[in-house]
Amino acid sequence: MKSKNWLYILLILLCLGAFFGYRAWDSIRTDSEVPKITVSDGVPEFSVLDEKTVLLQGVTASDKTDGDVTNSLVVESVSLLDKDGTVSVSYAAFDAAGNVAKAQRTVKYTDYESPRLTLSGPLAYPSGSSFDVLSTVGATDVLDGDIQHRVRATALEQGSIAVTGTHNVQFQVTNSLGDTVTQVFPVDVYAADEYNASLSLTSYIVYLNVGDSFNASKYLDTFTLQGEGTSLRSGLPRNFSMKTTGQVDTTQPGAYSVQIRVTYTDRHETNAELDRQYTGYSKLIVVVEG
Repeated sequence: MKSKNWLYILLILLCLGAFFGYRAWDSIRTDSEVPKITVSDGVPEFSVLDEKTVLLQGVTASDKTDGDVTNSLVVESVSLLDKDGTVSVSYAAFDAAGNVAKAQRTVKYTDYESPRLTLSGPLAYPSGSSFDVLSTVGATDVLDGDIQHRVRATALEQGSIAVTGTHNVQFQVTNSLGDTVTQVFPVDVYAADEYNASLSLTSYIVYLNVGDSFNASKYLDTFTLQGEGTSLRSGLPRNFSMKTTGQVDTTQPGAYSVQIRVTYTDRHETNAELDRQYTGYSKLIVVVEG
């Protein structure tokens, strides 16, 4: 008799469990109300060096059925509103029933800077050579790092840029915030036999602020003749001279091109007419930012 009582009790407990389990499942199944996302007042400020999770600070989410669902919050997207670093952040939160809530707020990166184009070599090539300007042009971004793969180049003139002369090419890059930077740089193609030495620079593109001073010799690196290099970083050694072409106006924002030629004169001991000259050529892009 006692064993039957225990069976009845067990059966009742199983029925109650099934009943309340079904009620809970049915409550979840029929929950159609989205959570509520709450954001703090004001415009919070962060650094571009901070982890992306800082964008969740001051944001919470709650649900009528599930309670606190702040842990479900995700950053869906970040888009630039102003080049001073003001961005719009989009959030999403989820409840157990799969209902999704969305919200936005404004945040500011206090140390934000737009992407910058970089150069690993001069935009100058000997005629008859095969070259790809995009192999020389890169880009860096304070948020995304190296974004060379996003750089695009468009020739602004008809015809091939491989012919001798100067050709204007537009370079453009966009970071993950949608901030697009566009610059037009001249690409030079010179006669293959024009120079009999080579010249390297410490930088092939420099960024200056309006009012900064500029001295092309500051960027000289190495003069190479017949495989032997001479350092120019401490100034021009004896029998070396430099000539530049192109003006840089640091009072006006813009991109400027400076052609640099360094010549070494191998002087004959007794007859100046037998002196031999060797010239190396390179090019520097100067971007003055306003």
